[in-house]
Amino acid sequence: MPGFFASLILLFTTLTPVAAQAETAAQLDVTAIKQVNITGDSSRVDFTTSNTAAYTATVTGTRTSWLASWYSNWFSNRCDTKTTTEIKDQTLTIDVTETPLLSVSDCEVRIIVNLPKGADIDIEQHALLAHFSGDYRSIHIRGNAADFSLDGYVSKLDIKGDAVRSDVRFDRSSNSETIHLDSRALDATFSFLKDTPISYAVNAKASFIDSKLTNTPGAKPSIDITSDYVRATIR
Repeated sequence: MPGFFASLILLFTTLTPVAAQAETAAQLDVTAIKQVNITGDSSRVDFTTSNTAAYTATVTGTRTSWLASWYSNWFSNRCDTKTTTEIKDQTLTIDVTETPLLSVSDCEVRIIVNLPKGADIDIEQHALLAHFSGDYRSIHIRGNAADFSLDGYVSKLDIKGDAVRSDVRFDRSSNSETIHLDSRALDATFSFLKDTPISYAVNAKASFIDSKLTNTPGAKPSIDITSDYVRATIR
């Protein structure tokens, strides 16, 4: 009987959810990169522009579901991704390819990039979970669904998708920034430094705008929102 309980405990241990497990990774030197293009299937991306860390880009296949540990213990096939990368003329191109849709492994493609300040980022994917911190010249995102956040600075931000959630927090302003969000359903939050003059325009079927900053026509940063349904908070 003790052996039975020991086996039972071992079984439940293997079924216990664990943190995401990285299975495959490819790392690139992006010291000279000024443009990053990401296309293809869904992924999770994390961008930074820290000058205290190496300028690298890493593409990883990761198991993320509560079945991840159980799957790893019972099956030998890896969480491989056929995502391709290419560096040409100071441009990094990443084309994301997920594992098969019905794979029980629930693999997630994760892209982690630390590159020099002032880069241009262009992403066109089916679905995207993206976090940016640091300083960028432009960020363009296209997709069916996008969950986006920025802590830092971007001169030009352009996001288009059916469903978009955006949290943008500026740590400075040069009074020249433009922000354009276009979606069917939008939940957006904007934060600026105190007393930053801004302007905003909203074209929507239904909207709820909560702003503590005065809408000053012609001022920049400027926010232009086009959406069927909008909830936006500006601070």
